Amino acid sequence: MKNLDTPLTGTLRRLRRLRASASALALATAALTATAPAAPAAQSVTQFTIAAGDLRGALNAFSRATGMQVLADPALLDGKRTGGLNGAFSTPDALGRLLAGTGLDYTLDGDSVVLKMGATKAVTAAPAATAPAGSLVAADASPLEEIVVTGFAGSVTRALDTKRQADNVVDAISAEDIGKFPSQNVAEAMQHIPGVTISRDRGEGLFVRIRGLGPDFEVTTLNGRSMAVNENVRDSGQSGRNFRFDTLPSELVSGIEVVKSPLASQDEGAIGGLVNIRTFRPLELGDLTFTGSASGSYAQLADAADPHVSGLTSWNNDAKTFGVLLAAVYDERTVRQDRVLGSNWTLYPNGIDTNGDGKADSGAVIDASGVRPTLEMQHSRRVGMNAAAQWAPNDNLEVGLDVLFTRLNMHYDEKTYSADWTISKAVPGSVSIRDGAVVAATAPVSVQIGREESDLLHTNYQVGLNGKYRIDGWTLSADGAYNRADSGTPTPIRRSRILGSAGQVSFSMPSSDDGVPSLNYLTADLNSITLLPGRRLEWRTENAKDTEGAIQFDAEHDLDWGPFSKIQMGAKYRDRGRDYDRRDLTITQNIAGQYFPASYYDSFPVSGFLADASGTLPRTWLVPDTSAFYSRMDPAVVNQPLTAADQRNSYKVTETIGAGYIMTSLSTTLFGLPLRGDAGVRVTNTDQTSSGSATSGTKAIPVRYERIYTNALPSANLVLELQPDVQLHLAASKVITRPSLSSLGPQITLNSSNTIFTASGGNPQLRPYEAWQYDASAEWYFTHSSALIADFFYKDISTFTFNQVTPLVVDGQSYLLTAPVNGGGAHVIGGELAYQQLFTFLPAPFDGLGFLANLTITNSGATYHDITTGRFFEADLAGVARHSYNLTAFYEKGPIGVRAAYSWTGNILNQVGTNGLSSVNDRAFGTLDLNATYAVDDHLTLTAEAINVTGAAQSQYVNNGIFATYTDFGRTFRFGVRAKY
Repeated sequence: MKNLDTPLTGTLRRLRRLRASASALALATAALTATAPAAPAAQSVTQFTIAAGDLRGALNAFSRATGMQVLADPALLDGKRTGGLNGAFSTPDALGRLLAGTGLDYTLDGDSVVLKMGATKAVTAAPAATAPAGSLVAADASPLEEIVVTGFAGSVTRALDTKRQADNVVDAISAEDIGKFPSQNVAEAMQHIPGVTISRDRGEGLFVRIRGLGPDFEVTTLNGRSMAVNENVRDSGQSGRNFRFDTLPSELVSGIEVVKSPLASQDEGAIGGLVNIRTFRPLELGDLTFTGSASGSYAQLADAADPHVSGLTSWNNDAKTFGVLLAAVYDERTVRQDRVLGSNWTLYPNGIDTNGDGKADSGAVIDASGVRPTLEMQHSRRVGMNAAAQWAPNDNLEVGLDVLFTRLNMHYDEKTYSADWTISKAVPGSVSIRDGAVVAATAPVSVQIGREESDLLHTNYQVGLNGKYRIDGWTLSADGAYNRADSGTPTPIRRSRILGSAGQVSFSMPSSDDGVPSLNYLTADLNSITLLPGRRLEWRTENAKDTEGAIQFDAEHDLDWGPFSKIQMGAKYRDRGRDYDRRDLTITQNIAGQYFPASYYDSFPVSGFLADASGTLPRTWLVPDTSAFYSRMDPAVVNQPLTAADQRNSYKVTETIGAGYIMTSLSTTLFGLPLRGDAGVRVTNTDQTSSGSATSGTKAIPVRYERIYTNALPSANLVLELQPDVQLHLAASKVITRPSLSSLGPQITLNSSNTIFTASGGNPQLRPYEAWQYDASAEWYFTHSSALIADFFYKDISTFTFNQVTPLVVDGQSYLLTAPVNGGGAHVIGGELAYQQLFTFLPAPFDGLGFLANLTITNSGATYHDITTGRFFEADLAGVARHSYNLTAFYEKGPIGVRAAYSWTGNILNQVGTNGLSSVNDRAFGTLDLNATYAVDDHLTLTAEAINVTGAAQSQYVNNGIFATYTDFGRTFRFGVRAKY
């Protein structure tokens, strides 16, 4: 049977070697067609019956039907799909329909068709059997005008092509998006994808949410390989499996795919979605390439300027069979956050005494217990490097090597004071209660002033080697990778604390959208060195190592067996490990009860603390000098043996995961309409071991837990083309999300940094989340670059995990322990609506306008168990945003490019109220980012960006919107230049 890969193998190989030069391509095409007669096939009508499916197979069928040769670089055809063809058409009309939505164009030369990159014209002509002959001859007399969409508009067009051609539900973003969105890292670029929102830390995107589900439900891969993740070592709140996007500079990334309905061939573990990050490859870039950028950013709140430089160079040999690439980034970032934290809202079920008669008379109320104004300052330095090599000596063999390295150094400096009042001793008549919450009172207060300084280091590297070989219709591939992420404290975390009674405080708690609490210390001056005696010093080291080694084998073969067009199968082995070690020292000798002179304190470092927040409270206070306080510590204490608490804090989790899959692709018709898709099953076996220490009085007893579980995960994706520009996506799959690695550790971390004693712990008996999920979307691609898409999704979760709060006594001290437990059933139901349009039909100069908008709405429910009462209750699933939307307007015309992007996420429930503690929720938050570019010439572009233009602040709330926390990270501006050669 004649096909594209067999008769034209030599031609394709020669064309691959000549593709770098337009003149070389013309000579090759002329040589191939010099002896060929004029192309009667191009001037005649041909009957076609070509099913929807893989473009390579469709072009084989086209070649057989017309007798014409199709010349194409095989790389152009990889992954491309077509809607098929059925009826009598001329050659141009047939090719236009076959290539619609692929991003490919063509030229005709004799009896040859030469494929190339570029958007094809929309096909509106009638079948050739009814068209005038003269028009057909004219159409064949010259090639179609090449239409190339570049810049940001071109990138969103390519992303739309990716979505249109995929069998499963996928959204994409390309390097043009990442390079030109106002984004500090990859996460901030992704927030413009439908259904994607981000969690910020110090103003920078840190974690990703997909379809309302939190980062625990997402999996991040790099070039299809699982990534090790860096841990949060700044405080005790570990992030587990969540990939920290602040460690990955956007300049190293060529594209991102957000997979919302899985394929059996993809890694399991994502109920929310899988994020696949692609890095640059030299043979994909073509000729010798150099791009570079240099910019300076200014953080308004921190009042600091920082540098940012990046560069990429790529080289291919003359034959285009071997290439190497190197990309590197260096940047610095200075941030300041003005915050109010520490509202530990507590339930008093029997009420409190409000009139001083010794009897509780308020009814059940909650009280904040205290607040903690905090100034956070951080300076970070980030380095990233990506290297790649590719070797493709012929059309049947490809070998690639990828190396990624990132390093993030951070110096953190926190200054804080607390107001911890005793509501049970409030001044009679001063208590004000609204909606069951104490919102104002005058009460005795304890004040702790503290400073924390630390140096943190995150490194991450991945080495991957892959190969692909084609033989006898089979494509065989193998991939091996090793990934390691280290997070630690090169110098210990050091905290200096002074603590004592400060008389009485008059406080008021506002709504979370109405500023910060007011604090009036009736007799205390927080800047007085005689106010408070020393409490203690805290010294901590943390180190987390996350590693993964993986090897994978895959095979695929095209089929011509009824509706089945391809079969794929494969196996993967992963060895995952997490080691977490923490050590704490508490030093009271030479500190506790002593008062210190002015030389032990620094001046308050900033002005205008919480300047944009309403509320009256002390905005300056004593700042302990870390070096001075730690000069009183006996260095010998560092060499003491590990304590039981140190051993309780540390753990190790290992996972050995074996997976195998089989999947078939479909290409057929249904009721005369093209139907394509895939169906398969993935089976995984997880062997999990958790080891650490348990509490037994003052001793730590080594413990070890083993768990083995197997999951069968079927999936199916179907695409029905109702019309050439309208398609219906249907998908169903069973998915899992494994518990966070930190949640699986049998550890307990005690926290008494203020006067509220809390603890957090793990649970090695946790079961994974399991869910069936369903998707249905209707997609109208009314032009090549424009679409209207509606998507409905439903996730039926059979088991989930939530944090439960219970009392715990350790070494005679009472704590409130927060630990994960398995809950009952849950569900998430929702929809996405996305609209994208380039207004090229408008008269100049308005034809450079474009607009993107998307809206996600979710609703969730879950069954929880309150261990203290034994009751079950219904509530929203924690960590799910009900509403989010993104709006992007842009203009590109000539050298000018301007973009405005607004991202908004609605309220998010973060905790479920159990054991009398109120839920703490994220209040709705939106940011406006701006970007402008000016192309001086083809090589040089000037850039300007503004992030969080409106200066929006984040806040959390409890119980009918009353204040919980407030965070202001200010605005950031960046100006720079980009060059490309």
